[in-house]
Amino acid sequence: MASDAVTWHVYVHKLRAWVPTEDTREKAPEEQEPTRPTLILVIRTQTGEFLSHAHGDDERGNVVYDEPTCEEVVEFLSRVAENPKVLNSSKKGDGEGTTAKPTRVAFACTATARALAGKSLEEWDSFDGCKYVNGCRDGVMAKIPSVRDVSFAPVPESVLRDVVRGQIEPQMRPSENDEVWGTQHLPGLMESIDGFTPRFGASLFGAAKAFAECGIRRKLERRRPVKIAYRLMLRDDVTMRLTCFVAFDGTFEDENFGFNVHKTLKDAQVAFEVEHGNEDVEPSLEGQTCMFSSAVETPFEDLDARDAHDWPLVAAEGEVGGVLWPLFFKIALDEESGDNLEISRPAIIELQAFELAMKAVAQLARRDEGFECAPAGENGDLTEVRKPRGPWTIKTSSFAAKGEEEEIEIEVSLPELAEMKANEYL
Repeated sequence: MASDAVTWHVYVHKLRAWVPTEDTREKAPEEQEPTRPTLILVIRTQTGEFLSHAHGDDERGNVVYDEPTCEEVVEFLSRVAENPKVLNSSKKGDGEGTTAKPTRVAFACTATARALAGKSLEEWDSFDGCKYVNGCRDGVMAKIPSVRDVSFAPVPESVLRDVVRGQIEPQMRPSENDEVWGTQHLPGLMESIDGFTPRFGASLFGAAKAFAECGIRRKLERRRPVKIAYRLMLRDDVTMRLTCFVAFDGTFEDENFGFNVHKTLKDAQVAFEVEHGNEDVEPSLEGQTCMFSSAVETPFEDLDARDAHDWPLVAAEGEVGGVLWPLFFKIALDEESGDNLEISRPAIIELQAFELAMKAVAQLARRDEGFECAPAGENGDLTEVRKPRGPWTIKTSSFAAKGEEEEIEIEVSLPELAEMKANEYL
């Protein structure tokens, strides 16, 4: 490469922070609406300078409220080229305002930040996964004539870790916003669960979407346990039969719509009895749940993983982005203290139970006959609801085995629910 070559690395990054939208930022906190701002980080790779353009107090810098279009990114870069401003203080004495114009511009975005890391320049040049490469090429070369090449390049891990995560995002995430739009204190699915792959994420989110849209409320009573049984092939000659009991709770309108997985029928029935006013039993605070939540209640790692891999979501009018997100978690007593509750992520085999159960319930709920139980009668009579039904057999696919597809046969039934008394529970 020629000695006078100047490369700008342009990283268009959706920040892991929530701020009020531009239209609502001047309103009272309860009237504000959240958005994730986007950073346009320009790095002159030869010197390590972080660049923006000189601007007034009422003008936008390199952080914008919404994800910028290709045209907006081109306009920003042309302003940087015409009137550059060095942002990192350690470089400001090295000639602020005189930075040479680029000969090459390399783009990356949130979804492609680490794509092809460690690969060759030739592979980067042919990569078309970042929309800003093709979308900005003509505009950049027209507005900045010095540019002879526009392509892709991954973002160095140190820039992501030390600059974006370590410096910029904490400044964009004030504590008062966390009180209103704070995310669950949970790690990301792909970051924290061994064996969680993009293909399994697509299958799991697809199962959640199928369940949420299957009209389950027309088929079952809230918290009515459904027995799910299936076999897993551990090795060619070893299988394991797994059983769990699942139920739905809430509605979209109540904002607590969810899918619960219990290990035993007793645990599942306790929740059912409490739901229907049985004062002889007390609910357990432990359990595994998939709640359908707003984006602001979802870990940023999951938001970014979904954007990168295009996992399906549930349409919901009035929510951020018009969608609801499945949030999988479990609550258990702290093993050391024995009394404090801990919230964490289910293991891969537990998430597979969600994947298979949601798919099976959704398939059966869409049938015109068979899988349903009579609604509660007058005065809350649950006699018909408690009667057993089934079994039914469903075949579906799982992707929990390191993303590899396997067909699994599932037996589904509605177990009998004998009335539960206090002494039976205790």
